[in-house]
Amino acid sequence: MWRDMEADAIMIGLDLHYYWSLNPKQWAKHIEVFNKKEQSRLREQDLLNHILGKYIAYAFNDPKKYPDKPFLEKNTDLKPMTDEEMERQARHNTIRMGGVIK
Repeated sequence: MWRDMEADAIMIGLDLHYYWSLNPKQWAKHIEVFNKKEQSRLREQDLLNHILGKYIAYAFNDPKKYPDKPFLEKNTDLKPMTDEEMERQARHNTIRMGGVIK
């Protein structure tokens, strides 16, 4: 049984010497983590493909509306909040969380 899973160990990137030193519970953890990493990688790839589809749709259907900046670019033009803005935001957060303002 262990010899049959040697190929799986190679596929997930384990050194064979390390693979043969594992017990079944450790092997199961390695498999679980590998599967989670693969799911995460596939989600990321799907997101990138979706964004690429948006770019292609803009470029093909309405080139004038093609975005100047990437969709995922963060807005770095943050300015400091004034005391009044902080107070307003704190009140808003308190109300949203079900708190009572006295």
